[in-house]
Amino acid sequence: MKILIAPNNFKESISASGAAAAIDSGIRSTFSAADTFCLPLSDGGEGFVDALVNATSGTKINCRALDPLGRTISGYYGQIDKKTAVIEMALVSGLERLKENEKNPWLTTTYGTGQLVKDAIEKGFNRIIMGIGGSATNDAGMGMLQALGVEFYTQSGDLITGSGAQYLPEVDCIDPDGLEKSIRGISFVVACDVTNPLFGQQGATYVYGPQKGADPDLLSTLENSVLHFHQKSMKQLKIDKSGRPGAGAAGGIGYAMMAYLNAEMQPGFDLVAKHTFLEEKVKWADLIITGEGKIDDQTIRGKVISRLANLTRKHSKRLLVFGGMVENTVVIDGVERYFSILEDAKDETDSMKNAARYLSKMAAELRFL
Repeated sequence: MKILIAPNNFKESISASGAAAAIDSGIRSTFSAADTFCLPLSDGGEGFVDALVNATSGTKINCRALDPLGRTISGYYGQIDKKTAVIEMALVSGLERLKENEKNPWLTTTYGTGQLVKDAIEKGFNRIIMGIGGSATNDAGMGMLQALGVEFYTQSGDLITGSGAQYLPEVDCIDPDGLEKSIRGISFVVACDVTNPLFGQQGATYVYGPQKGADPDLLSTLENSVLHFHQKSMKQLKIDKSGRPGAGAAGGIGYAMMAYLNAEMQPGFDLVAKHTFLEEKVKWADLIITGEGKIDDQTIRGKVISRLANLTRKHSKRLLVFGGMVENTVVIDGVERYFSILEDAKDETDSMKNAARYLSKMAAELRFL
């Protein structure tokens, strides 16, 4: 039997590549004759670089950068061919970099993401693919732009040297000359599966701000700050990208990428599927096993598992789903059966701490293979 193992990231529990390895180990312990192929997936968030680097036999390039609160950390990005760098925003500017009590989108910045982009450009890459899921920020991409050479000035003419959403209301004048020189001849592609505009009730702040630590009072302040930044940007750039699908992604960095970097937005899953030759792998397999940390109603809305289910259904393949937690209400057309780590684990903490062991055990017990 040919088995394609193609999980998404399990968030805090285990990476997509780690989950794939655990499932593969379990299958091999019981079904030694099985022909398995591991293909970790991502939709642009956590695991994006790993998925593309693994699939293309690329390399990782280490780079020091600032985390969301301005602390220097070790980050990396990927090289998938001679001219293409792959950057994962979550690696340096993501929620995974913060403790629960550190989440505060008024203070967090995308500056570190800009540092990764700058390093890639300085190393000669002329095509940048960026996955922007999992962000901890709501600064409309201002920090990233500062790292790339954009200068922002206050009404009194002072250069703004700090970064984070707290500085958005101070912006009065914008000088993009440094940016224009640094990105000349560079093309940008953004992997983004959300369609939110920059502001409004369906925008960056109100939809995603709460999960980044914003209370109701801060949401209003953030919204007004993002709106102010957009108005100043529009005055300088003479273009309005605020209503474009994806402008509100990752706290507004989608807006900055389109307005300042002329980036092309592409669905993250489609981009990963293309570079990993996912459909060809699905055709090859008799059975596909996927999974992610939590299988709920959001999983149905265009996420990795639902998009993979479309492919398996198209080619009449069997699909099994492993989840850290599986809500009973979830029904995805094309999924044969769901398995939850919590069925074996003592509690949620145990399921997260020992996710690899439980995934391997579930895979080993698939007697009907």
